[in-house]
Amino acid sequence: MTGIEKLKAFAKSPHHAWLGLITLGAGLATVSTIGAIAGIAAYALGWIYLPDSRLFKNWLAARKQGDEGAKLRDFLYQRRQIYDALRSPVRARYDTLATEIAQLQEAFSRDHRLNPEILRQRSERLSSLAWTYLRLLHTGEMLDHLIETEDPADLEHKIATMEKEVGAIEPGSKAGLVESMQSRLQSLKARLEKRRSAEESRELTASEQERIAELVKLFRADHLASRDAGALSHEIDGAAVQLDRTNDWLRGLEFDTSPSDIPQELTAAAPLKVGK
Repeated sequence: MTGIEKLKAFAKSPHHAWLGLITLGAGLATVSTIGAIAGIAAYALGWIYLPDSRLFKNWLAARKQGDEGAKLRDFLYQRRQIYDALRSPVRARYDTLATEIAQLQEAFSRDHRLNPEILRQRSERLSSLAWTYLRLLHTGEMLDHLIETEDPADLEHKIATMEKEVGAIEPGSKAGLVESMQSRLQSLKARLEKRRSAEESRELTASEQERIAELVKLFRADHLASRDAGALSHEIDGAAVQLDRTNDWLRGLEFDTSPSDIPQELTAAAPLKVGK
């Protein structure tokens, strides 16, 4: 927290309210110029010393912990909803990957060659992999549902039939009917376009799911085979860049309804397995 941020937090804290009451309030209560000046001076000194006091720092830490706890509970709730909406075989795929990542994190923690900062970075990025994988599974389910419920051949047949019907109507006659049929045509064409777009997105979603699963296996194999404990960090960093591109793609995909922009610190704080 910067100095300005600390002062802003102090201004909104109960410590500031008590400072003003005790100094300015007491100074004004004396009904004297000297008392008022003394109160203002004490108030100013409070602004100088109290933001750096242990009492205020402890209050800030407790508030931060409470805010982070609330954010984590909200994230766990949203993640649980996404997980529960998956079909059983798809949930099993997430459970398998979460187990593999947890085992890899445990292997890293037992490696005496890795310092705490490298361990933290690897843990955060692997947890982000799990969260992105769950989002991809969820998006794949949404796309599958659309693909299963929309028959492109049927839509194309309906579009062709309706275009013939509209073309057969005498120009200038039945204006209301023509307007209604053209509106229906636009709706059918939009559905067909969404169906085609869903097929393309489904292929990419499936490929990204496989890529993440293969990355985890590659990290495990490289960790076991590598003599350089830090070498794997470069591969994980490279995967993190690719992961950012995947998240950007998901963010712009209308079929993805999962929360975006979840920070790594939050996904790292959540247990990998979704609790029952």
